[in-house]
Amino acid sequence: MKGWVDCAAVFLILAIAGGCASARHEGRLSAAEVIAALKLEAMPDEACPGFYKVTYASSFTADVEKERAAASLIYYLMTKEVSIDPWHILSSDEVLLYHAGAPMSQLLLYADGAWEEVVLGPEADKGQVMQQVIPAGTWMGFVKQEHPLYDWGLYGVMVVPGWHIEDIRMVRDAAEMEMLKKKFPAAVPRAEELSLF
Repeated sequence: MKGWVDCAAVFLILAIAGGCASARHEGRLSAAEVIAALKLEAMPDEACPGFYKVTYASSFTADVEKERAAASLIYYLMTKEVSIDPWHILSSDEVLLYHAGAPMSQLLLYADGAWEEVVLGPEADKGQVMQQVIPAGTWMGFVKQEHPLYDWGLYGVMVVPGWHIEDIRMVRDAAEMEMLKKKFPAAVPRAEELSLF
């Protein structure tokens, strides 16, 4: 039953965020209202600043060296105060899902030396995607885009095998940041525009 309650809350938030709210909200929720409605908490680590709530962790474990859920899923909210998720890398695959609010720019630096920018958002006609798979071993940096109606963005993050703090790593120091710039020189101008470098 709890899952249905969570789903109902999400549908209510999406309806309000989409403009179906009463005049009290003038058609839009604030970041604080989304945080309260979904009972989100501040992220406990520096890797992913923002707000989150675990919505799923598989009861099955993955066949890896350390015990991990087969998969996990969280809500992830970025606000105007927390609009950048700096460079980090996971040892698991990650799937990001757009839910509501502002789109998110993702800069992805792949293990083979390729890079791309993906925009997670609702406007498929403008090249945005509503879900993005990020393979394990990919450096990633996220930036909530400026939006005329929303100063927040709500996303889902599924990690397979399930997320664990030991499986995420931030850029260690300035030398490692320089190494990324040298390995991905074509990505540097865009990363600088997004304040990721």
